[in-house]
Amino acid sequence: MRKQLKSGWQTIRWKREVGSGKLLKSVLLTTYYLLLTTYGLYCQTTISYPVYLCESGNPDDYRLFANGGGWDGFWYVGYNRVWIEKIFIPEHFSDYKKIFIGAKLGRMKSRQLYENGKAVLDKEAIPGDIFMAVSSTPSWKKTNWKFLTTTNDIPFEGDNELAIEQVGESRWFWAEVRSDEINFGGENYIALWSTSAYLTDSSNSPIIAAAWGNKNANSFINDEIKGVPPQHYSTTTLKSPITVFEPAIAIKFVPELSQNITVGLMGITDGENLTEKKVIYASVIANEIQKVWLEISQDNKIWKKHSLIFYTSPYIFSLNPKKLSVDIGYENKNRAAFPLFIRVCATDIWENTGRSPSLKLFIVDPSLPEKSLRKSGVDKKRKK
Repeated sequence: MRKQLKSGWQTIRWKREVGSGKLLKSVLLTTYYLLLTTYGLYCQTTISYPVYLCESGNPDDYRLFANGGGWDGFWYVGYNRVWIEKIFIPEHFSDYKKIFIGAKLGRMKSRQLYENGKAVLDKEAIPGDIFMAVSSTPSWKKTNWKFLTTTNDIPFEGDNELAIEQVGESRWFWAEVRSDEINFGGENYIALWSTSAYLTDSSNSPIIAAAWGNKNANSFINDEIKGVPPQHYSTTTLKSPITVFEPAIAIKFVPELSQNITVGLMGITDGENLTEKKVIYASVIANEIQKVWLEISQDNKIWKKHSLIFYTSPYIFSLNPKKLSVDIGYENKNRAAFPLFIRVCATDIWENTGRSPSLKLFIVDPSLPEKSLRKSGVDKKRKK
């Protein structure tokens, strides 16, 4: 059945790529039965958790500056500032399977979106990329740079006058590093900065979270860079030590634990008539899920994130046709029908990733004549 959308698009049909409905129900029932029968054994399994090294001793203690509003301490991550954290790593930590460096970021600044020259309610992050690097000395070669996140994935800062969707608590972001980049049994210097010239102060940049500090100066700020951290050590590299607060920079050591994350698309409804959106229900079965998100693709090969990141259940996503046209640009194509694939992805604290089977739908322009729709292989019945 097709449904007229106010945005000018029309949903034709939803087609599962995983077989018939009966087969899908059988698989789900079988999986559910196996989960129930093995639950007792699963609960008795000994789990090795990741180990976090940070100045505060606890990655959950970084609750200052980057959550909500209020004073941000001018603790921005930007093009003209690099944050540096010195961390000693014991020799025996070389036994861990994977290593990640990370930072806890929040309060990203947003800007107005426009359609056809008119302002709309939606906002987007001021564009930018955040990078990190680790070295045995306070100098970081470009070959060791690690992409951490885009500004669009960082929770937004709220506004006293406008409603903004992506406002939320600051979150940890992680980038994997090789074990040969770590100085086991010695000091390691972790750098955090942005390569984007737009991010130059607190009014346009994300804020790094902080914890209460002590008299030990293991954290530093260098505000004399231009998108590139120091390549060679000098007396000014660590010129500004921090003692009162500690920046949320850490190293995560992940033991060898590979679990299967089962992700399923459990149902889709029409949602509210006002917005004409589709509501997608997803199920994630695994231990210690870290985040879940929705992805879209035009060819079932190249995927793009199309939702806010969910950190807790329930995992229910909204698919808005108006936002689809902005993200993929359907309105700029001269075709009668456009296939769109969706899937849901999830990661756990060990950085394992699971993905649901893809689901296919067609979106068509209802203004096109019936003949064009038939040539495209789309259901020829039009809803009046």
